[in-house]
Amino acid sequence: MKALHTSDWHLGRTLGRRSRDEEFDAVLAEIIAIAESVQPDLIVHSGDLFDTYRPAHKDILRAMRCLDSLASIAPTVVLGGNHDSPELFDLLAYVCTLRPDADQGRLHFVHSRGDTEPGTVLDFDSHDGHERIRLAALPYVHPNRYLHLFPGFGTTEGAYAAGLRELQDGLLARLLNGYDPGRDVLLFTAHQYVANAVPSYSERMWEAREPYATAADALPQVAYCALGHIHKPQPVGSGRLPARYAGSPLQMDFGESEETKSVTVVDAAPGRRTLTTPHTLRSGRRLARFDGTLEELGAAAAQYTGVYLKAVIRTDEPVPRLGERIADLVPDAVLVDFEEECAATRATVLSGADAADDGQLDVTAAFSAYLAGAGTPGQHADEVVAAFADLLSTPDSGLTPCPAEHLLAEAIASPWTSAAHGGTETTS
Repeated sequence: MKALHTSDWHLGRTLGRRSRDEEFDAVLAEIIAIAESVQPDLIVHSGDLFDTYRPAHKDILRAMRCLDSLASIAPTVVLGGNHDSPELFDLLAYVCTLRPDADQGRLHFVHSRGDTEPGTVLDFDSHDGHERIRLAALPYVHPNRYLHLFPGFGTTEGAYAAGLRELQDGLLARLLNGYDPGRDVLLFTAHQYVANAVPSYSERMWEAREPYATAADALPQVAYCALGHIHKPQPVGSGRLPARYAGSPLQMDFGESEETKSVTVVDAAPGRRTLTTPHTLRSGRRLARFDGTLEELGAAAAQYTGVYLKAVIRTDEPVPRLGERIADLVPDAVLVDFEEECAATRATVLSGADAADDGQLDVTAAFSAYLAGAGTPGQHADEVVAAFADLLSTPDSGLTPCPAEHLLAEAIASPWTSAAHGGTETTS
């Protein structure tokens, strides 16, 4: 049995104001070509098909054209990620029912539905009919939703991971119901953060933190775990369990500038060790970071041909029209962003050494000196310093709290419990 694992397309993602539509078209064509060459028995997309809940029509069309091509090669399952809209997935699933081959189950969308228990188990036969692929699919579960799904776990750190583990255990039990060890290949796909996975920092980092992390040893013991959510392609855990993040197909921002993108081909069979083979994707434009002086940038200009460039330029004194200077030095790069780290204008933190003999810091004098160093004209600097001093000397006005502040104070003073509202209080 062969499976193709891809993930985190984030269709509609831009780089600043720059469209990446041509790159998306090229890399999706590359994924289709890999699928045609490999001829997998199943294709799994492990979430974040789109970059926003409300993608543009052109991005929906781009997704469906590609998924239609993939589904003509092998049954294709698309998992809902944290960027994907369940309602849009319902619409796309309905559109799939209008396909001429709808009864063959070639294209599936799996997402979380309201407060019902998420996740499903799907069965597929291999091309030769000798093996059955059993896929447990767990879409992204928002941390706000698990409170409704698992009220007994409470809100302590680790409760979210405990809830996910219960969901995974339930899916594994369904996988094993009717399991034929001589014929069945068990797979698991999820859109979640696994502890110690290395993020690219182009993810929504508040959703990829340790309080929301699933332990690698909590993943179901199956032939392969196809994971989505983290954009850096990488194996997960100690290697005993075949689990992998497929990663994003393009370098999404400069946090991914050193990453090689890929899709993963999985080769598995009953009673045999699973093999995973990354297939490198080469269509996207490379993102590069530069940190140094203008002279160093000019000397290294050749290596930035054709890339999206973010430059941090270190200077002794401010450089007028710095963006134009950079663009002249690297004419074959696309300059996306630049910063100037100037020694002459670098702010310093005041300390006790800056205090007067009486131990008091003259903040107004320090601010005036900063404006002079920044080159603010004298008359304007005097006006700004006067306004600053006036703000410092103005006493607290003692405004009456607004109604929202009263409500917040009452809520803090009397925390909500279910017992206080006619129910039974739950403790963790």
